[in-house]
Amino acid sequence: MARWFARNVLELGRELRLSYLPPLMVYLAAGISGLTGIVGTFFVKEYLGLSAAFLAALGFWAGIPWALKMPVGHLVDLIWRWKAWLVYLGAALITASLAIMVGLIEHTAAMRALMPVPHWFVLSALLAPTGYMVQDAVADAMTVEAVPRIDAEGRPYDAAERKLMHTTMQTLGRVAIIGGSVLVALANVILFQGADSLPQTQKAALYAEIYELALIIPAVSRVRVALAGVPRRRGRARRRAPGRAQV
Repeated sequence: MARWFARNVLELGRELRLSYLPPLMVYLAAGISGLTGIVGTFFVKEYLGLSAAFLAALGFWAGIPWALKMPVGHLVDLIWRWKAWLVYLGAALITASLAIMVGLIEHTAAMRALMPVPHWFVLSALLAPTGYMVQDAVADAMTVEAVPRIDAEGRPYDAAERKLMHTTMQTLGRVAIIGGSVLVALANVILFQGADSLPQTQKAALYAEIYELALIIPAVSRVRVALAGVPRRRGRARRRAPGRAQV
């Protein structure tokens, strides 16, 4: 079993292409998004004291953005030329959500002066899934664009080869999400080691540190924008080269 697993992982690694990295970075960010889940639970329990009914209702509204993913995906297709800005928009929403939580923990009085703390928490809880949904809709569309149509010699891939590459792309996307989730699980085990015995002030500092660490999530997805231009530049260079096929 272990040998079969290792062989398939190596095979996936050999099939990895540079053009696959942009959507994979967004999927990896989605996997890492669970980093703040445990912290959010403790924060609600120890600082807000919100009722179970209220949290259940909030969970419903936080799921609405994902219910809208299909029409948003169609909108992404219509404005595909602006996809980089959509990734930035999603990253900005995620960053705003995390920044609100950092502010609530480290600058509670200042945040409360502007708006009640539960209202800030609700806003943060709605911004994050909206940002992840926008990025996920873009990433799903990018998986099609990521599969090249021509090889290094400028020859078109046949239908069977392209089907295999699409399958590989989808598999790598799932691997990226699962890999991000595994990293989060390990990080939570390390970060929360001995947290129960900490005084309240140190616990709050730990919670804020985790939310600050989570700011890497929108940063990872923004790396996708930088990587996306590399395959296109290489493709243009191949098409301009003498003797290459024009596609």
